[in-house]
This record gives sequence, C-alpha cells and structure tokens, in this order.
Amino acid sequence: MKKIILSICFLIISAVSYAEDYSFEIPKPEEKKEVLELSGNLDVKYSILKSRKDSPFYNLQYYKMQLSDNLSSYRMNFYLNGDYQTKDIDFHLKTYSEYYNDNETDFKIFELFGNINLSDKSFLLLGKKMYSWGKGYAFNPAGYVNPVKDPENPELSQSGIFSINYQYSKSFKTGPVKNTSFDLIVIPSAETINNKISETKNTDIAGKLYFLFLDTDLDIMGYYSSINSKNISFDFSRNVLPNLEMHGEFNRFTNQPKHIISNNILETETIAGASYLAGIRWLNKWNITTILEYYKNEAGLNKEEFSGINNFIENAVTSGNKDSTSGAMNTNKKYFNGANLMQDYLYLKLSLPEPFNLVDFTPSVYTIYNITDKSHMIGIPLSYKPVTNFELILLPTFLSGNKNTEYGSKQYENKIELWTRFYF
Repeated sequence: MKKIILSICFLIISAVSYAEDYSFEIPKPEEKKEVLELSGNLDVKYSILKSRKDSPFYNLQYYKMQLSDNLSSYRMNFYLNGDYQTKDIDFHLKTYSEYYNDNETDFKIFELFGNINLSDKSFLLLGKKMYSWGKGYAFNPAGYVNPVKDPENPELSQSGIFSINYQYSKSFKTGPVKNTSFDLIVIPSAETINNKISETKNTDIAGKLYFLFLDTDLDIMGYYSSINSKNISFDFSRNVLPNLEMHGEFNRFTNQPKHIISNNILETETIAGASYLAGIRWLNKWNITTILEYYKNEAGLNKEEFSGINNFIENAVTSGNKDSTSGAMNTNKKYFNGANLMQDYLYLKLSLPEPFNLVDFTPSVYTIYNITDKSHMIGIPLSYKPVTNFELILLPTFLSGNKNTEYGSKQYENKIELWTRFYF
C-alpha cells in the first residue's frame, strides 16, 4: 500500500512541477498546431484447415460432431486508429472489430489514451495502452506489461492495459551514456467487484530504466504486485556489425502461478525461477533477413506435464459425460489455451524482399521448434503488394509432432490462409 501511495504522490509532484514551470499564456493562433489523423486496415481472411481427428483438443472442441476432414473459416478484422495532436497534448485511439457472421461479431478498444507533455523531457500518459517492453521478436520474457505475443504473427496488434505512465528522458553530449529515460507505470487491478471497483492494495507497479551506453541499448525493469508475480529483469540490443544485431532478455520471477493436471485434477502452485531469451537479426549480402531466437521459460510445462493435459482432455471426451466435457473445456480455455506453454523453444525466420526482381513480392519462411518435445511448426508467408494500400498474403502452415506433443496434438495438421489487406 505504501509503495502505491508513493508512486501516486510521485506522479502528482511531477504534474505540480509542470504547473509551476509551464507558461499558461494563450498562444497565438499561428503558433498552435493541431493534427487529426485517421488510419487503419481491413483484413479479409479465408482459411482451409486439415483436421487432426485423433487430437484430444479436436475431439473436445467438436465434441460429438461428425465433420469432414477439411474445414474452412471466413472472417473480417477491422482496425481503426485515430490520432489527435496539439503542441502539448496527444490523444490516441485504436479499435478492433471482428466479424464471422451476423451472429458472431466482436468489438474491442485496443488502445485509448491521452498524454500531456509536462516539459520537453517528460510526459504523463493516462488510459489504455499497448506497451512493447523487451528486445525479442517472437518472445518477450521481460515484457510483463505487454500482451502475450502470438509467435505465428508477432507483429499483430493486441489489446493494451489500463495504466498511468510517467516518463522522463534526458540526452548527454559527452560521456559513455548518450541517452537515458525512466518509466513508471501504475496499473489498477484487473480483478474487479461488479466490474466497477477493485482493492487498492491490488494495484501493480512497473518501472523501466533505459540507457544508450556505448552504442548498446540497455533496459533494467521491475514489476511489483501483491497478487501477481513479482519480476526483475534486464535486456540489451547492440549492432555488433553494421548488418548484425544481437539482443537478449533475462527475467527473474517469484510468486509465479503454475497450473498442471495431476491424476485428472487441476493443481496450482506458486514458483520462483527465470525466463530468458537470446537472439540475432542478420542481413546478409543477398538481402536475406534472418531472425534467430532461443527462449527458455522455467515456469513452462515439461513433457510429462503437457502429456497430463492431453490425458485429462481425452478422458473427459471418452467418458461421454457432458459435465466432464464442459469442465475440461473451461479448464483448457482458462489455463492452457495460450501459446508457448512449454519450456524451450527455437524461432527462426528468413525473409527476402523482391527476389529475382519480382517487384512488390516478399516471401518468408519461419519455424517454431519445441525443444522439449521435438514438435514444430513451419509457416511460409508470401506477401504481394500490387497497388498502393493493398496487400495480398498467402500463408501455408504445417504442424508436426507425436501425439502427446504441443504441435502434434493441435486440432489441425496444416492450414492455408488467404489474406487481403486494405490500408487507409
């Protein structure tokens, strides 16, 4: 509680200092600059999926349904961004809408925040924002204020968090440190009573200290919570050669919940441990960009623990009991439905813009290899931009592994997606 009060007092003092130093003279009309911009994109996606009918997850999702081997899916995703800027105040909005049919639609506010420039070196942001802490491309063990990335599409926009963010930055003309900045984020509890109020003591606090030290980007981060895991971490990024960048993240956590299935019963324990990442980004003489990352998460599941989830779901389905199946579905959705459930992963992506002088065409290939259980996924995104503000993407994806492995137990063996993306 004292930590929360001190953080809020710090934000208030910063705002008061701004009020004392800032001149409130009404600017001349010609000095005031206002900019309003709207942007976004419409994604229309059609997918064909090859079912894996012996998968326990398939049998759970389509319980007692008689379906063919090949299924299809059609949906539209619409992103709308609004930005309003003046000399001292910015406002940003990002919305997301999803449409399957007239009975299946969804609307979300991904970001909605305003920020005020307290001075030329600091600002105060209030609202819902998507943060991007960490240096990893496909994984971010130090990004505990970030939404969880989808390794199949790491650049996909996702929902942010409601927060108050104070940032101060400073540059230096001499010395080994060229730039530094400090972020303090106060995060109200997401657990509410009647969707309106929450316990003040459950407010979380995150902080980040950044340095540009001898041409190396360095961050030191911390996260304090009375109900969630506590974290302390650092990351770095450096160009060791003009065309070769190295990056890494290390996170130490305590009070981290870990969920497992033991003897068909859900068990939860709190653990302490570490997660970390090491990676490179390399542009070679043939203009091929290579991203390679290794990710380790000690809070992830081992091979036997993941097999326990498979057995739990399979037992629920074969029981023929509707209540057991419904319970297994809820348990899986709440605790085991995310990406990167296990402990060790390798990520590799190669992309080559305009090969053989094929203008506006960029082929890529990526793979996610689960070192723990030897299963893997391979995707081959093919992007073509024939006209301005339009992109066509063909994405075949293949999943392989034994029955009790992460990718070998997915509902689908492979899929092919066709995206049409309109920008404005």
